[in-house]
Amino acid sequence: MGRGKIPIQKIENLTNRQVTFCKRRNGLAKKTRELSVLCDAEVGLIMFSCTGKLYEYSNTSD
Repeated sequence: MGRGKIPIQKIENLTNRQVTFCKRRNGLAKKTRELSVLCDAEVGLIMFSCTGKLYEYSNTSD
């Protein structure tokens, strides 16, 4: 049995929002790496947290 769906809406609690961002950021970065390996694609990912911090990932075939 899978997890239940949660409503997609802004998380009002700042601490919970930052924790969720961190977890989802790591998951999205993993998916980005997988896509670049599986499809031999050049992939770039840029994210900004709610505090304005920059997170980035890039892959090139060089």
